[in-house]
Amino acid sequence: MTGKLLMRPACERDAEGVLQILEEGRASIERLGIKQWGHGYPGIEDVLADIALRACFVAQDDSGHLLGTLAIRLDRDADYTASKICWLTCDAGDGEPPYAAIHRCASAHAALRRGVMDFMFRAAEKVCRDAGRRSIRIDTHPGNTAMRGFLRHRGFSELSSFSLVSHGASADRVRIGYEKLLER
Repeated sequence: MTGKLLMRPACERDAEGVLQILEEGRASIERLGIKQWGHGYPGIEDVLADIALRACFVAQDDSGHLLGTLAIRLDRDADYTASKICWLTCDAGDGEPPYAAIHRCASAHAALRRGVMDFMFRAAEKVCRDAGRRSIRIDTHPGNTAMRGFLRHRGFSELSSFSLVSHGASADRVRIGYEKLLER
């Protein structure tokens, strides 16, 4: 990792690099005994879909090395809509949602504990504000204590646990929802 970081939308030529970072993220959380990402998720189809929607972002250093990735979704999230969480922003269900959602975030193994994800979340807040969103929602596995601590450090409020509806009959669908109000 060298020099200044840049966050930009991913393009198709980044897809394999993004998938590699997500695989390294999966390995990191599996070492904690967590099966948060399983059954081939996220896979190359998810990465390509996020890229097509211009939702996939990457962090790179000034040498062009990809160091992190996350997806910023500006559409309504089916799991959050189905949950019984008392979110900080009220979603009337019509028009654009008042929130953005961050999904599929991971740092390259070589970039762990170097502030890449903190940088990406700060940059994501600007993207979300510029898109007119009042908050960011995210969820994580209850056992992912590193991510839970990171989210608290970034000012997210832990709201409640809920079950994912979008992951089929996966054995481990419980997540904890978080939200952060964005300052204008």
